[in-house]
Amino acid sequence: MPTLIGSIPTTQADDLELAKRILNGQENLSSSISVLQKSLEGIFKSKEMYLFNRGREALYFALKTLGINPNDEVIIQAMTCVAVITPILWLNARPVYVDINENDFNIDVTDLEKKITSKTRAIVVQHTFGNISNMKKISEIARKHNIYIIEDCAHLFYTDYSKTDINKYSDISFFSFAQDKGISAVQGGLVVVNNPQFKKIAMDLYLNIEDQNPKQALYNAKYIQLWSMIKKYYFTPILPFQKRITLGKALVMIFRKLGMIKQQATSSVEETPIMNRISDVQSALLLNQLKKCDYINNRREELVNIYNEKLSLEIANKTNTKHLLRYPILLQNPILVMKALQNRQYICGRWYNTMVFPMHENLDKVGYVSGSCPKAEVLVKSILNLPTNIDLEDDEAIEIAKIVNENGKSFKFSN
Repeated sequence: MPTLIGSIPTTQADDLELAKRILNGQENLSSSISVLQKSLEGIFKSKEMYLFNRGREALYFALKTLGINPNDEVIIQAMTCVAVITPILWLNARPVYVDINENDFNIDVTDLEKKITSKTRAIVVQHTFGNISNMKKISEIARKHNIYIIEDCAHLFYTDYSKTDINKYSDISFFSFAQDKGISAVQGGLVVVNNPQFKKIAMDLYLNIEDQNPKQALYNAKYIQLWSMIKKYYFTPILPFQKRITLGKALVMIFRKLGMIKQQATSSVEETPIMNRISDVQSALLLNQLKKCDYINNRREELVNIYNEKLSLEIANKTNTKHLLRYPILLQNPILVMKALQNRQYICGRWYNTMVFPMHENLDKVGYVSGSCPKAEVLVKSILNLPTNIDLEDDEAIEIAKIVNENGKSFKFSN
């Protein structure tokens, strides 16, 4: 089976079987939302929590809860996803981009202080790839300037946060359960209210959020079924003596044309705010993943250890993070290495090879000013992500490292 870094990387046979039972009407979903809520309450120690259809909707809810208004400035880091910027624009607020560190790809606290103005109302702190940002330092800066903190935890999910700084220093945290995240319901989002000051506001806001219709909900189960088929045939040639046109790629085109699957992030910005509650289908899918969360994270750690050991010292990731959603490396020739890996049926990724992924043009439309984050502008050109998929075998990870070592030219950052 080929490895596709961005396509249902946490899905196993039991997830597929559950999706099939849901689609066939053989799964009792009546209590799935309440059971999920109770499970999450155990993880987050009974804090106020709200579940959504998508991660960007969770962030929109967080911003509204904090009272972000038109023309307010919201700080985010460069090298992020359009899904983070979109909710800010929905509120007619202004995104302000901060440069990043070259080792963990997180927000540069020195540049953060420089970008704060009298209009700054909130900072969205991204834990890129699962590398945890310097929350204590960021909270000191935020308190000094009377600014709210929203934690973007889209790239990680744990069952125990007690030994981390996550949720300790922020007013609100949000999580994503998209198909390429730590655990997945194909789509899904969660808001955790850490500051009791906003408990009542959040509660009142959530009362007005609508449920999904059944067709919307079933999309998530269907996605797993369709992508499992795509994955199986992704490299199967349709015609002899050529590799470019494959059955799997044709299925992607057909299913997208028919509206049966969609891209998680596109280069266009959604103009209309949308918020729906999580569905019973998503809740059932997520509960199954939640049961395996520790196993999934432990497997990521094993794969990270293999990459750390087998990649050359010049190329290996320089952080101590073990539960990486993707294993990021910097190369002078990431595209060439990506093609070499694809030739061996390993589809790797390039989060984020632009300042606002996947936008490569018209960045002014999302408020990015060219030259304002010089480090990030260099790093996005060199980034390559190696997979930490649940179904990736040890020998495959070793082969990936070997291909990278043989083809990759190490990148050295210079100011």
